[in-house]
Amino acid sequence: MGLLRQLFELCFLRIGPEDLPGDARLPWVLVAGYVLSGGLLFMAEDGFAIGMAQAAVDAALLAGFVWGALKVREHPERFNQTYAALMGISLVISLLSWPVFSAAPDEMVANELHPAQIGMLALLLWSLIAQGQVLRRALDVSAGTGLLLVFVYFMLSSLSIAALFPGSAPA
Repeated sequence: MGLLRQLFELCFLRIGPEDLPGDARLPWVLVAGYVLSGGLLFMAEDGFAIGMAQAAVDAALLAGFVWGALKVREHPERFNQTYAALMGISLVISLLSWPVFSAAPDEMVANELHPAQIGMLALLLWSLIAQGQVLRRALDVSAGTGLLLVFVYFMLSSLSIAALFPGSAPA
């Protein structure tokens, strides 16, 4: 099965991180793709370099979070596949976000919900669910615990990026 297909299978909850190759280079290839896509996604608003920096911070925080969680659960040998799965999901969702971001109006109107906002919310929820499933399988925890851990990570990452890049759109 090709890597791109495996990444979509992860997003659709059909496979888990254990189904990805254990190659130590794979997570870093996916990190590079995610950082590049972050730069391209936010190029119009904040600039290519800022978007890449935000994505790089997110990727580094995720690596530390995953390593720590796997270490606590005594499964550090699962790091490469788990991190690759989470970065792969992030990359796919980032790429799927491009048309939604381009459809968003420059100025949002108060008390009006734009279809692009609904699209972004759907992508965010999809990402959290898929990543929660990866953590559930990698850490041998319940689905609720996996989702809770992903939500905690999402909040940690969002707050860290907001603190490091005030006034920028979140990656």
